[in-house]
Amino acid sequence: MLKNQRLLGFVLVLLSSLGFSLAPTFSKRSYESGANTVGVLIVRFTVAAVLMLLIRQFSSGQRVWPQPRLMLQLFLLGAFGYSGAAFFYFTAIENMSSGVSIVIWYIYPVFVVLIGWALFKTKPKRQTIFSLVSAMIGVAITVGQPGNATTKGVILILLSSLSYTFYTLSGSRAFKKTDLYTGVTFVMAGAATAFWMYWLLAPSTTPVLFPHHMVGWLWIGALALFATVLSTATLFAGLKILGPNTTSVVNTVEPVLNIVAGILFLNEVFSVQQAVGAVFVVGALVYLGVHETRSQPPVVLQ
Repeated sequence: MLKNQRLLGFVLVLLSSLGFSLAPTFSKRSYESGANTVGVLIVRFTVAAVLMLLIRQFSSGQRVWPQPRLMLQLFLLGAFGYSGAAFFYFTAIENMSSGVSIVIWYIYPVFVVLIGWALFKTKPKRQTIFSLVSAMIGVAITVGQPGNATTKGVILILLSSLSYTFYTLSGSRAFKKTDLYTGVTFVMAGAATAFWMYWLLAPSTTPVLFPHHMVGWLWIGALALFATVLSTATLFAGLKILGPNTTSVVNTVEPVLNIVAGILFLNEVFSVQQAVGAVFVVGALVYLGVHETRSQPPVVLQ
């Protein structure tokens, strides 16, 4: 029974990674229908917030609403942290390969360690430093080939990674005070509100564009449902079975799936040099995740 449960946990986390890896495909298809980044993300996070609220309300167990101060904190995490990470990333992939983008984006563990070291005095272990150096080498190899990425695109991806770092560091404390479904509901609501405010306040020179055709709306719907809500729900379900450490190792398949999706559905070309860079990055993530799993007892979220 225990083996079957763990197998179910692995399947759930893999399904989550698959869903998240399809996000660039769904967004790029919606761009082809006339939408732009903000238009896509307004719909994505609005739908996601509503669906996450419904999942929270009808999932098993009594869930207590957090204190108002924590609600506000989670809301602001979405409005300024998660929304920023999404905006920079989805803007970058408008004119950039999703495979290259995701490899660069996964430099964020470097930012997490360095900022955590600077702010919280959490000195990284030797194995962590080795993994981070490997990840940086992989990113350098990936973007080093001419034509792989534009300077603007790389800067946007790094800004997304940095935004996600601050979201991760801040959220790690806030999420400990409430259940994950409640936390994510407020984060999604905050992100949706941020993009609605942008639409209302943005100057006419930076319009918010929505799809011109029904198929574009369907792609955004798929982004919200499969690459946001269901991916989040299956991630949390798998996390409850496997614990955070094993889950982090399984999640390292996500950039690989992202690259494969780009090749299959977006006709992207992934060179040998890019593949070598991806191996360095993914290998570093696996090594770091395995080391953390061995050095820390698993924690099962209730």
